[in-house]
Amino acid sequence: MGGFMNKERSLLAILGWNSLFILQISPSVTPKVLEIDPAKGPETTATPPPTAVEQGAPIDTSDIGLSETEKTRKLEKLLAERPDKTELIEKNVLKPGNLDPSLQAKQAELSKNQLEDKLNAALAHRPEPEKLVQEGILTEEETAALKAH
Repeated sequence: MGGFMNKERSLLAILGWNSLFILQISPSVTPKVLEIDPAKGPETTATPPPTAVEQGAPIDTSDIGLSETEKTRKLEKLLAERPDKTELIEKNVLKPGNLDPSLQAKQAELSKNQLEDKLNAALAHRPEPEKLVQEGILTEEETAALKAH
């Protein structure tokens, strides 16, 4: 970065410009023109991504007119109706909580790699389509369709 800034400042000194404009582009940041002041260096501000409201998402306004006690009752009701942890684990919303969260990611990665290895081993030992035709599992048309893909 230092070399870039030195070259840029040299360019500014040679051309005699007071400022240089650069278009900053990032996948999560809206493009914005930044002004580089030779004395201060580049600006570090960026436009944040649009919020859900700015993107036109619906806004829940049902709680606006409620009193604090009504809001409390509504919250207690919603908390009472929410599914328990075991139900969420059964539905694969939550992972079993007997491990530290940092280890859960490593365990999931290990399970994925083991499943991938098992699948590759099974694919390596599967019979050829011609053998499956001889055994009556596949037809000639199905093998022709497989070869076409």
